[in-house]
Amino acid sequence: MASSSPIPTLQHPWLNSHGDAPSLSLPPLRSCTAAKELHQLHACVIKSPHPARVNHFIEACAASPVSVSMLYARSVFDGIERPTPFAWNTMLRGYAQGEDAQEAILLFCRMLCYDHLLADRFTFPFLFKSCTRLSAIEEGRQCHACAVKRALDGDDYVQRSLVRMYVDLGEIVDAMKVFVRCSGSVGVVPWNDMIRGYCRTGEMDVARQLFDEMSQRNSVSWTVLINGYVKNGDMRRARELFDEMPEKDGFAWNSMIRGYMQCGQVEEGRKLFDEMPQKDVVSWTTMISSYSQNCMFKEALDLFYEMQVVKAKPNRLTLVSVLPAVAQLGALAQGKWIHAYIEKMNVEIDGVLGSALIDMYCKCGNISKGVQLFENLTLKELSTWNSMITGLAAHGLSDQALSIFSRLLDLKLVPNEITFTSVLNACSHGGFVDEGRSILSLMVNKYNIIPNSMHYGCMVDILGRAGHLQEAKELIKSMPMEPNAVIWKTLLSACRMHGNTEIISEVAKHVIELEPHDSGSYILISNTYRDAGLLDEGSQVRRMMNDRMVHKIAGCSWIEVNGAMHEFLAGTEARNVPTQVDKPQTIPGDFGGLGGNPLVGMGGGLPGFFNGVPGLGGSGLSIPPVLGLGGAPSLFNPPALGGGFPGMLNPPQLGPGGRPSMFNPPAFGSFPGFGGAIPHDLQPDLVKKSISTP
Repeated sequence: MASSSPIPTLQHPWLNSHGDAPSLSLPPLRSCTAAKELHQLHACVIKSPHPARVNHFIEACAASPVSVSMLYARSVFDGIERPTPFAWNTMLRGYAQGEDAQEAILLFCRMLCYDHLLADRFTFPFLFKSCTRLSAIEEGRQCHACAVKRALDGDDYVQRSLVRMYVDLGEIVDAMKVFVRCSGSVGVVPWNDMIRGYCRTGEMDVARQLFDEMSQRNSVSWTVLINGYVKNGDMRRARELFDEMPEKDGFAWNSMIRGYMQCGQVEEGRKLFDEMPQKDVVSWTTMISSYSQNCMFKEALDLFYEMQVVKAKPNRLTLVSVLPAVAQLGALAQGKWIHAYIEKMNVEIDGVLGSALIDMYCKCGNISKGVQLFENLTLKELSTWNSMITGLAAHGLSDQALSIFSRLLDLKLVPNEITFTSVLNACSHGGFVDEGRSILSLMVNKYNIIPNSMHYGCMVDILGRAGHLQEAKELIKSMPMEPNAVIWKTLLSACRMHGNTEIISEVAKHVIELEPHDSGSYILISNTYRDAGLLDEGSQVRRMMNDRMVHKIAGCSWIEVNGAMHEFLAGTEARNVPTQVDKPQTIPGDFGGLGGNPLVGMGGGLPGFFNGVPGLGGSGLSIPPVLGLGGAPSLFNPPALGGGFPGMLNPPQLGPGGRPSMFNPPAFGSFPGFGGAIPHDLQPDLVKKSISTP
């Protein structure tokens, strides 16, 4: 009979042939990836129970990435009869750096009861860090008092940690009191923290004075002050300091680029980006995100393509930043291609990325894919639910939107302001007046959310669509804040819908007072008068518009056809817009597996055409001029989004979801150029049937 093969044993370089550790010390567990290896180390400690080994084992557990390591360390620590100061401090460090910062405070209280003399100069920095993470300023002051009682407040290590704690908790006065007592050997770190603190409070003169008084500076000193100027909107001084910086690091470059883009100086930001000697993923993401925030969606896609050409690998934040640009352009093929890349690279779809994907599919017209993605997500954050409710509302599927909202409440999730805005918007598109009143009451009475202008605007839209114009007018007058032009224009659109002539003049007066230079307001008022048969009043508004030299802005829109983006201007012929989708060549690097054409890697076919109208997901004949040609742009439907004036392109007779609402801006789920939901009778039956009530 053949002898049985020996049982294999798990070998580690730190174990000898007998399974013992070669020395009293144990290696750090940073390379430890499983709890089983913790058990093996613990077995070595039990076999040779030397105090030094116990301490090193606790230290190894505290530094280990294994999720149960701190629980394991605590169980070992609690079994020690007389823990050493090293063991106490190691446990405090583990809690301060982990997810249980509160346990550090509780363990310190136990330490004081055990032996108050054990606390040393290494104990308090971990406590101060825990207090910072917990935003526990009172507990931080108590720990500060304990350090003073032990005459440790003059220690450099303790002083640096104290300054940082007070700065991070916004107590800049207390931070300065500690800072002025610091010795000259504390180094540059407290100086940087103080500059950061004064930048956060907006006291830039004091921050600059501290910077000028520094005997030595590092790159962080320069970057902190530059970032302070940027956040306070002083780009001139930020640029002067940036030009003086001896060695510019990536943080300084990215901070300046972000500052220019946030201030609307897009060309300066792009110029600085092009001058960067080395661009990291943060630089690319900053530019892409800034382009999207400035409604320069085509440029965001262009830059995303350029990022792939230079083989820069996008991260999750990059993908979250580019998806809104895809959504606003209605570039469904590009969105599918990015989704395929996410799956190919095994990028985890968390709540934020999942929300961006759902929002993209909904805005690009593929609502069934958005619902499928929502149902398949294992981790649904509140933003994910909000995106799904918004998407269904934008498609006029109000019943399904309210069903999703009910599921959210059944799971005991707490809705926020955006959730209620989306649900009220769904009620508006569905004509659910009583449900809208109930939801507004629920928001105020149960969740203690004070309605903002968006919520009031949605209610005005709900009442206006249902013909309750007088009630809508009274609601506007009872608002605790001053109603904006959008709310008055919503009521004006309702007057036009129902042919009401009693309150037109009063509402029109408010609209013109609030937006005297908006051409869309004059056109809406004039058309409202004309539809009501008041031709003289309508002509008078037109003359007023000409007298004030208010010019109508041409509508602008895009459409994706055969993988290429085409731009339209009212009164002109379509022209091709060179962008990422115009480049069919194979994308280098990891993107090559997806195919040069955005959809080839997912089964081939012309991008967009076999998914309905390119970028919209419907029939090309059933939805006229796609993104809304002509019509004056409005506040929530600017030319950059390609939309026409509310109510001009999607008249009420197209269905309850057809009339665009001012309270359905692109950020809340409307399609570029539509300003509202796709009308019910324009939705393909296939899309309707593919969505079952959850």
